[in-house]
Amino acid sequence: MGQADKIRAYRIAARQMKMAHSRAALLQSASIDSTARRPADARWYCLFVNPGRVFAVENVLREANVEFCLPREKVVSMHRGRKIERERAMFPGYLPVRFVPSAPAFQAFKRMSGVFDFVGGIDGYYSIPDKHIQRLRLWETGGDPTRVETDKTMAEGDKAEIIFGPFAGLRCIVLAVKWSRQARARVLVRDKGVELEIQSIPLAFLQKL
Repeated sequence: MGQADKIRAYRIAARQMKMAHSRAALLQSASIDSTARRPADARWYCLFVNPGRVFAVENVLREANVEFCLPREKVVSMHRGRKIERERAMFPGYLPVRFVPSAPAFQAFKRMSGVFDFVGGIDGYYSIPDKHIQRLRLWETGGDPTRVETDKTMAEGDKAEIIFGPFAGLRCIVLAVKWSRQARARVLVRDKGVELEIQSIPLAFLQKL
């Protein structure tokens, strides 16, 4: 590597470090250290994220020492006769974070690259009950809730309740069902002040009403 290349590499590394420090400073009001000082006031909220940027957002949150919960699932596909295994977010486009609510904290999250907004509705941002996050944490340490028996009668237009994940307890309408090794659904949630369309959720997480 020539001298010019070394200087260029140094400048890129310095720029990346500066950006990382800047992001951490913006999210300081939402960091785990800040939350630890007021644990009783901390709440779980859900970021609405560009599905293609969810892991990049996760990395920024980790660098900034912000508590988050991003459950993953393994996906196996075939390419030119070879089995390829990869991970994807179980709830594409949604990333729960925990912090003490404040105007600076909300603004810091919304200024992040790849973040659209917080999940919410007419009553404000949706606060996820701790018990639903605790179940996700238990799942992350073992077990696979998507392998439970699914309701094969579920179809477009059915009303259902979400029974697992950050939106557990909310009711929805099934917009479409995709049958495969792991059946998934597209649903519209309009419940408890929350309005959102979940593009992909395991059918096993729904219970027909």
